[in-house]
Amino acid sequence: MFDRKLILATCVAAVTVTSAAFAQQPNAQAQPAPAPQTTASAANVPEGGMPTWIKPETPEHRRERLGTAEDPGINPDAGKHWWRFGKEFTIERFERKWAAYDREEGTVRPFAMVNIAWEIYQQNDRYVWIWMPVEEAKPTETSGGPAEAPPSMGRYIAGDIAFLEKSRSQFAALSPAANNTVIRFEESSDGLPNQGSWRNSLAVGDMNGDGFIDIIAPPQRGATSNNFPSIYLGDGKGHWKYWAEAKWPHGLDYGSAAVADFNKDGHMDAAFAVHLNGIYLFLGDGKGNFTEVTEGLPHDYGSRRLMVIDANNDGYPDLAAANEGPSVRGPETTPHGKAIVLLNKNKGKAWEAVDIAGPGVKTGGDWMSAGNFNGDGTPDFFLGSIYYGSWDVLFLSKGAKQWQVYPSNGDVVPSRAYYAASTTGKFSSKTRDDAIISFFRDWPGDLDPRLVPKPSIEQLIEIDRMTFGKDGPQRIPIARWQGNQMVPGLAAADFNGDGKLDIIYTHLRPAGGPPSEAVILLGDGKGGFTQAKVEGLPVLEQTSYDIKVADVNGDGKPDVILMYESGAKTAFAVQDGSIHVYLNRGASTVAPVPAKSAEKK
Repeated sequence: MFDRKLILATCVAAVTVTSAAFAQQPNAQAQPAPAPQTTASAANVPEGGMPTWIKPETPEHRRERLGTAEDPGINPDAGKHWWRFGKEFTIERFERKWAAYDREEGTVRPFAMVNIAWEIYQQNDRYVWIWMPVEEAKPTETSGGPAEAPPSMGRYIAGDIAFLEKSRSQFAALSPAANNTVIRFEESSDGLPNQGSWRNSLAVGDMNGDGFIDIIAPPQRGATSNNFPSIYLGDGKGHWKYWAEAKWPHGLDYGSAAVADFNKDGHMDAAFAVHLNGIYLFLGDGKGNFTEVTEGLPHDYGSRRLMVIDANNDGYPDLAAANEGPSVRGPETTPHGKAIVLLNKNKGKAWEAVDIAGPGVKTGGDWMSAGNFNGDGTPDFFLGSIYYGSWDVLFLSKGAKQWQVYPSNGDVVPSRAYYAASTTGKFSSKTRDDAIISFFRDWPGDLDPRLVPKPSIEQLIEIDRMTFGKDGPQRIPIARWQGNQMVPGLAAADFNGDGKLDIIYTHLRPAGGPPSEAVILLGDGKGGFTQAKVEGLPVLEQTSYDIKVADVNGDGKPDVILMYESGAKTAFAVQDGSIHVYLNRGASTVAPVPAKSAEKK
C-alpha cells in the first residue's frame, strides 16, 4: 500500500541501510532459514507464497540482519513497533506490482512513482514488506487518573482540529452519474514495441514531413546498448514502423519527450527531460538527422516532465519543465527552481531559463500542466508534487517572466496530499481554462477519534475541477474513491464529437480487485461531467506515467496512446513494457436498461 508515512520523502532521498543488514559470516554455508517462530502452514502463509529475504540466509545471518529482540515472523503485526540498531521501526506491506528495485541491494521503492527507497524485511511473489522508520513523537499530557484519559491534542493545535472537522465530509466516495453513451476503441499497435521499459511521457508529431502523425518515445529506462530516443513513423492508418535511419548525437537516460518546430524551418525538432540530468534539445531536418543545441539548457536539472508552451506570446515555442523531486544524488546543486520555463532565443539556438517555482519551494514530481487560468494570456501552471503536505503546486502569472504560488488555505488546494496527473482546458468558460487535478490524501492516523471521528474513507484518490474567476480559484469535486494508487494519466479531448471538452484518466486498482480501467467523463460545457462506457481500451497492470491523446489517423476523432514501464522484478527478466495505440471508432447511444417489473402472482 502507498502509506501515509511517505511524508519522509520530503526529508530523505534514500534509506542508508545498516551495515549489519548485509553482515556475512566467513565460512558459513548459506541455507534458507526456517520460518521464524512460526510453523508454516497453508493457514498462515501470506498470499503470494512463503516470504523470504532477497537471498538465502542462515538463522545466524537473519538474527544479525533483523537486529530485533524478537523475530517478527512471516506475518508481522503492522501496528507493532520494533527497536533495532538504536532506532524504532514498523513493518509495512506493499503490493510488489508497483515496486521498483533500482537502489542499493536490499532496498526497494515500494511505489515506483515516489523516488524513495526503504530497507526490505521480506518478500514473496505478491508482496514486499519494508522497515519503515518511525518519526519521533512529541510528548503529550495524560490525566493519570483511573478513568479514561481525556482526548489528547497530541501534535495538533485548535486550528488543525477545526480544519479537519470542516474537511472530514470530503473523505467520502463520489461517483459521476452515468450516461447512455458508449465510446468504442480499436487497438492499432502494429509495429510498436511490446518489450522494453518505457517511461515517463512520449510525444507525437510529424517527424518526417509525410503528413502523418508519428510517435516519439524517450530512451528506455535502464537501456545499456540502445539508449537513444525511438521514433515510430505512422502511416495515417494506425500502423507504425521504427525509424532506423534516425541519427542522434548521443544517448540519453529515460524521461519525457516533447516535439515542436523550435527554429521554424518547417521540420519538427525533439526535446527531452532526462532523469537526474537535465534538458536536451535536438533540431531535426525531416530526414532523420538531429543536431544538438546546448546554449542555455540546464544539464544539471533532474526532470522527467517537459512540455511545449509559448510563455511570452512571441510565436516561437518555448519549454517548461518540472524538477523530479528528492534525488539519490543528494543535495541539489542546480541554481534553477523546482519548475522552470525555457524561453526560445535565436530561433531555437539559445535558451533562457526562468523560474516558475523557486529553488526553496517544496514541490517536485512527474506531472505538470499549463493553461490560461487568470485571463492575462500568459500560461499559468499546475504541478505534481511528491512533497506530502505541501500545496505549492498552483502558480499564476504576475507579469513577464514572473509566476507566484497561490497561497491556499489548505482547502482550495488541499493539504495533506500528493499531487499526480493533471490537464487543462475550457470546460466551463470560453475565455479561461480550468484545471482538472488529481491527488492522494489520507486522514491522520494519530488523531484521537474523540476529537474528530474517523471518516468513511481514510485513504482517498480524488479528481477535481479548479475554476478561476474574479474571486480566485474554486475547487469542485468530480470523483473520489478509496485507494492509494495515484492517477498516472489524465488528458482532455472531445471524445464524442459534441463540441464540448471531455476528460480521460486511468483508474488503477490493487491486485485482487476489479481490473484497472480507462475512464471517460463527457463534459457538458458548463463544468459538469457524466461517465460514458468505454469499450476496447484496456489498461495493463504495468506502471504508466501518462496518457496521450492525438488524432493519429486523421479522421477527426481523438485516439489514445499508452506507454508502460516493464513489470519485471529483476534486470535479468524479460522487460515487458510496451506502447499501445487505440483508435477512436466513435460514440454511440445505447438504450437504458429497463427496470425489471414485479412478477405477477
